[in-house]
Amino acid sequence: MTGEAASLSLDKFLLTQCPSFHKSSTYYPTPYLFNGHLQTGYASMYKEKSPDVNYERELLQLKDGGQLSLDWTKPLNGTQDPSQPIAVVLHGLTGGSHESYVHGVLEKLVQADYRAVVMNARGCADTEITTPQLFNGAWTEDLREALAHVQAKIAPGTPMVAIGFSLGSNILVKYLGEEKEDTPLHAAISVANPYDFLSCNTNLDDGFFSRHVYSRAMSGNLKGLYARHPLMKKHSDIDPAQVMAAKTIRQYDGACTCKVFGYTTVNNYFRDASSARFIEHVRIPLLCVNALDDPIATAKYIPWEEIQINPYVILATTDYGGHLGWFQNLSAERWINQPLAEFIMAMFKAKVTTTCE
Repeated sequence: MTGEAASLSLDKFLLTQCPSFHKSSTYYPTPYLFNGHLQTGYASMYKEKSPDVNYERELLQLKDGGQLSLDWTKPLNGTQDPSQPIAVVLHGLTGGSHESYVHGVLEKLVQADYRAVVMNARGCADTEITTPQLFNGAWTEDLREALAHVQAKIAPGTPMVAIGFSLGSNILVKYLGEEKEDTPLHAAISVANPYDFLSCNTNLDDGFFSRHVYSRAMSGNLKGLYARHPLMKKHSDIDPAQVMAAKTIRQYDGACTCKVFGYTTVNNYFRDASSARFIEHVRIPLLCVNALDDPIATAKYIPWEEIQINPYVILATTDYGGHLGWFQNLSAERWINQPLAEFIMAMFKAKVTTTCE
């Protein structure tokens, strides 16, 4: 990108290069999904996939003996250009490349002849584990290895933009704060990030509805993932009965996550995992998108001040959207797909020529 756009600050770049984020553009939720709970519930059931998004799987062997899978999108025209910019995608809790929120964004990138790779976490998306370890919100080493692997497979200097959803967005932001200027990524997007694990989980536990619906559902997904991998039962510090008895995220993390990763308490794990502590150290353009009525990634725990003091980070919020919802129109299509794709493609073209002042 040359000329005036090349010297724009991040916020002005967003407004000029991404029409969906302009002040004149407004998100209106689907009439029958008029609050965060309804949007979140519908998102959990919404399974639509794009016929244009197809993958080629690669298994990545990690340094510690573990394994994750990389799902590379197939080009619609049948040819792959190694110098073509690439989006790296991190899914949400127990998700994968099959998720509708992943397909929605990748459809627009693939249709524009761009490519992407989805990093499926250990044990997710039918990826077998090779050690008795899954993942957690604080563990960034797998992402670090995956990015190094992707970078080695593409042409030197090829723009890479990462996008993370929910748990994946927290891992991504924590990683960016740890790496500062040393990441191979040129830009990133955080979507529905919980930021503060301790506060968000306490908030879930304190509410009768949130504890018995959201926390129970997420712990159920985690237990299902644990049960699908018999190798996890071979971890000497884990009591499988205690894991399967968990009814909340906190109980699951106490029975499994803390034991696998050596945390003395659940609170210590939650504190370590919170990307809110790292976001002020991010040194590449980072767009954060959150819905203010998100019942899981609660708005009051967004690190407002830390974002405000970091010129590399910009926060875009919507009044509605729930957790990974953002459905609009009577047909309940995801509004968020277009603005996310706009930012990724704009950053592909701009590379790192925008200023962050």
